[in-house]
Amino acid sequence: MKVKRRNSKLKKQRVSGFLKRTRTKSGRKILNARRRKGKKQLAAIKSR
Repeated sequence: MKVKRRNSKLKKQRVSGFLKRTRTKSGRKILNARRRKGKKQLAAIKSR
């Protein structure tokens, strides 16, 4: 039987979390674009 993919919140946060987005220039661009669109959730996972 094939092993299913195990989701890791921590890994996802490190790649596409809010704090990661704020640290890079391109990340801030993404956040601003999402703010302009009026998205309620700006990043994939909320950081604590």
